[in-house]
Amino acid sequence: MSDNTPEQNETAQQEARDSGSILAFLAAKKVGTAMWVMRWYTVILSIQYMFFCSAFEMGQYFQRAIVANAVVCALRLHQRVPQFRFSREHLALLTQEDSCHYLIFSMIFLSCHPITIALMPVIVFGVLHASSFTRQIMDMHGSNSYPFARKIINHIAKNQAVLFRFTALNEILLMPTVFMMLISGRATLFAPFLYYKFLQYRYLSRRNPYSRMVFYELRMVAESMSRNPNCPQFLASLIIRMISAISNLAPSVQPEQQQQQ
Repeated sequence: MSDNTPEQNETAQQEARDSGSILAFLAAKKVGTAMWVMRWYTVILSIQYMFFCSAFEMGQYFQRAIVANAVVCALRLHQRVPQFRFSREHLALLTQEDSCHYLIFSMIFLSCHPITIALMPVIVFGVLHASSFTRQIMDMHGSNSYPFARKIINHIAKNQAVLFRFTALNEILLMPTVFMMLISGRATLFAPFLYYKFLQYRYLSRRNPYSRMVFYELRMVAESMSRNPNCPQFLASLIIRMISAISNLAPSVQPEQQQQQ
């Protein structure tokens, strides 16, 4: 990583923009470039795992994709919180960062049997962030350069909220999946507890409210089902008890976070 000060990095990036050189821009943003490469590498590995590998290769591609995602999260976490200290306050600061959440996510599934649903958040965030950085690279040659690529990136950006909702739902559905993996011997004993902690962090995320939104929407749907006259009484009671149990497990949310729902 570069030892340059933020002012020196900003100067180098501005010089790269003025020169219109993509290589100069990439050199000025070394950490961002490394994350960009690793994100596309993660997406490619995930696609290979899902569509183009044999049963014997699946584990290798899955683990490589998860490791690459962990590297990206570690780099991003270093960007967000560059000064590391061994203290309780600093640990609390780290756990507020989304990149820390997904670093924990990666650590959980490194020790589990490969499962496709675990790669969905990795792919979505990889594509979103890599596309954003790709747009910055293309801007070196003008705002109208590479029109076809820009059309694809604009389409991705337009559907960003949908992708965030899909990812949040995917992460919620992974909780019962991890329990089933534990029962079948495909996950470690600690995986469900660590994943529950991960879900708590996502629920409390300051920058991404979609986990709270999807939990709320699922609760509204479940309550509507329980009030349906065609719903059997025993099933309605079961739904209500499940809603109550899950609500009791939810962490308390700050007022400013509740306003984002």
